[in-house]
Amino acid sequence: MKKAVIAFVVLGIVGAGGYGVYHHFFENTENSGRVSSTSEDAVYVDQVSAITGFGSGNGLVQRYGGEVEPQETLEVKLESDRTVKQCFVKEGDDVKTGQRLFVYDTQDDEDKLAQAQIDIEKAQGDIEVSKKQIASYEKAKANASSDEQLEYTTNIMTAQTAIKQSEYEIKTKELEVSNLKKKIADATVTSELDGVVQKISDTSDNSNSYSGSGSDSNAYITILSAGDYRIKGSVNEQNLQDLQDLYNMGATIIVHSRVDDSKTWKGTISEIKTDKAEENDNNSYYYSSSGNADSSSYAFYVELENSDDLILGQHVYMEEDTGDEEQKDGLWLEDYYIMQEDDGKAYVWMADKNNQLTKQEVTLGESDGERVEILTGVKKGDRVVTKGAVQVRLVSAANAIPAHNHNH
Repeated sequence: MKKAVIAFVVLGIVGAGGYGVYHHFFENTENSGRVSSTSEDAVYVDQVSAITGFGSGNGLVQRYGGEVEPQETLEVKLESDRTVKQCFVKEGDDVKTGQRLFVYDTQDDEDKLAQAQIDIEKAQGDIEVSKKQIASYEKAKANASSDEQLEYTTNIMTAQTAIKQSEYEIKTKELEVSNLKKKIADATVTSELDGVVQKISDTSDNSNSYSGSGSDSNAYITILSAGDYRIKGSVNEQNLQDLQDLYNMGATIIVHSRVDDSKTWKGTISEIKTDKAEENDNNSYYYSSSGNADSSSYAFYVELENSDDLILGQHVYMEEDTGDEEQKDGLWLEDYYIMQEDDGKAYVWMADKNNQLTKQEVTLGESDGERVEILTGVKKGDRVVTKGAVQVRLVSAANAIPAHNHNH
């Protein structure tokens, strides 16, 4: 990404015939707005702290804060209008899949079951009575006069209706019996995963039973899964699009321990919660080149290739894997910022306090083929220019060239 930006700058200058770039932005501290370059001799300058990533060697890579959390959380909610008779676990207990957590009080269900069974027996008895009545009415009707036959017919139809009502009641009660038997059989609730009991809700009456309110937002028991972890991170709205780009292309994310630089893990972004902004926290991100601590932030999750040596609740920071995991100490610049003289001395062009470009000698250290370590001559707060941009401008200008900030 960085090389593409620099190439654009150089081409822009060449295309302008050596007259510089007419339009770019730098921050105006008086009104905190954005203003454009007005000088035909202007060239872009880059702040060292931004292009070096505070010495990480990763250039413009964004860093995001995160915390280790379980891969899965099980929230066990109580069924509406049911009461816990006994809880078999306590907070902090390790539990296995299938282990008993608690059992519902089934006394009320057992009473309802008994009553439903009585109602079924009564309805069956009513059917038998109605059938005998119909048989009696039909026998009497056969020997009755024409006027009496109408009355017997009415009585027979009434009895038949009663049978149908009793049959419907039996079906309803049988369904109720089936559901009650299932509730009683399923009274013992077990864990659906291996994990640790994080929380058990307090009872409203301080007894050993808990009545469910039927609310979907409250869990009676919360269990954190054991084994693999994931990372919950936070991104502010200024950097949200960059993170979404990483998510869309399935970029590898490197997770760094904040206490041991030698420990890293790899993973990919599995989800970004853009539907709800979180209240920002000053510790919500580790570093971002354009971060703003006052902006809204959004949660995202990183699934790890492995979670060995991670601890639940551990704080970490994350960044894109750019293919260079080595974190270099000191200050490293790409070689296209550095010019070499015939006598072996090296220098860079940088903006002074008057926003004019000046030639600054630097002492070089090691090189990794693309970047060179700067031992002396440049600090993180300085603003430097690519040698390609300056070489084009030097065709028609001396050593005093107006400089304008190049924000990445």
